[in-house]
Amino acid sequence: MKVGDLIKLTRGPYNHFKLKSYVATLIKKLPRDDDYEYDWLVFADGKFIELGRQIEHNGTEIISESR
Repeated sequence: MKVGDLIKLTRGPYNHFKLKSYVATLIKKLPRDDDYEYDWLVFADGKFIELGRQIEHNGTEIISESR
């Protein structure tokens, strides 16, 4: 996954943030000071939300890759 990719979120973030759509765009990596290294800032349903790096490994689907 990389900045600009269009992704389909799993049910967890969709429900937690009360989104109307499962589609999100990866905006940027947000650095962390622990072993997780970074989180993702994504744009979904007209708002910016922070998601953990685990979206890369929990079944999140890439709909369209950025160039």
